[in-house]
Amino acid sequence: MNSYIADLITLAGLLLTLVGAGVTAKAVILREDDAIKIGLSRYSGGTKEGNLKLPMVQNLLWSSKAAKWGLVTVGVGTLLQAVPVLFRVVF
Repeated sequence: MNSYIADLITLAGLLLTLVGAGVTAKAVILREDDAIKIGLSRYSGGTKEGNLKLPMVQNLLWSSKAAKWGLVTVGVGTLLQAVPVLFRVVF
């Protein structure tokens, strides 16, 4: 296998990693209203502001934020790996 084909396969793998990170990020990012729906009993009541202070809701929002930044890091790392491969393939 020559280096051009190897670079194309590497680039395809990096693009799949980037797409996968994006799909995963979309799935784990929660809005405040979603976190309240998931983290509380239907009978909890209270205001939105009060519900946002509850530990389960805070944990869900923190997890969502951490996952988002982790996947952004994966995406940026993948792009940085793809740049030299793109230069070899295109130029």
